[in-house]
Amino acid sequence: MNLLHAGEVYSVGCAVLWSGATILFRKSGEHVTPVVLNVFKNTIALLLFVLSLAVRGGPFVPPTASAEDWLVLLLSGVVGIGIADSLFFAALNRLGAGGNAIVSCLYAPLAVLASFIYLHERIGPALLVATALMVVAIPLGTWQSWTPLSTADARRTAGGVALGACAMLLMAVAIVYAKPVLDGADPWWATTVRVAGGLLFLGPQGMLRRHRADVLRCFRPSRLWSVAIPAAIIGSYLAMIVWILGMKYSYASLAAVLNQTSTIFTVLLGWLFLRERVTVRKAFAVVLAFGGAAVAVM
Repeated sequence: MNLLHAGEVYSVGCAVLWSGATILFRKSGEHVTPVVLNVFKNTIALLLFVLSLAVRGGPFVPPTASAEDWLVLLLSGVVGIGIADSLFFAALNRLGAGGNAIVSCLYAPLAVLASFIYLHERIGPALLVATALMVVAIPLGTWQSWTPLSTADARRTAGGVALGACAMLLMAVAIVYAKPVLDGADPWWATTVRVAGGLLFLGPQGMLRRHRADVLRCFRPSRLWSVAIPAAIIGSYLAMIVWILGMKYSYASLAAVLNQTSTIFTVLLGWLFLRERVTVRKAFAVVLAFGGAAVAVM
């Protein structure tokens, strides 16, 4: 694959996979808490990545990887997976797929900003236009008509928005922080280390008294596995590796904008599989979003 376009292809592929996984994670969240779901999906992901490294014959301890590289990737995993994903699941439970999608649109501009500040990436006018189009398109395509809320519902919604915003900020900062290491590392090894970092943080949490019984129950065969295992494989294994590849072979800011199309794919998948209504407004939002993606890769 021509590396000039590989990063963009991987980033859009990640968006498609993540949108499918989001729907499955939403169904899983009806049965388990965010922390427990995060422990479960990252355990499966780590096993798959370790197995993949073994099959590929890649080194588990690359000779060129410095102690600083390990530390950066582990810390990126703690922040971007161990903490951010739990916050993301909590927001998903409170806001639902549509409401959470609105908040998730913060990821692209936050990653662009983090790339500008930390990596000194140039922010050109085309990328700014693309980001603007997608920031407009995503709320337009997912916004629901508001109805009067009780005090409890209003607090739940506000809490969900705050949790989702924090999740997007942590995800953006964590991946941009790791990009200098990702540029020179094997993406399979780098992703394995990031997932391991997330589990290093989540493991002690899962062993706390309030989570321990639910964690053990989650790992016993049950009907939950029919949605939780596919969600983990698609969202934490397949989507994760193409996300890393997108960041590796493209500018972090550009990859972030293309990743954001996941919200639009979520709308389309909701229509196909959940029979959610697609209005003219949502269709117009899809046109805007893909227009933004086209502008971003020009």
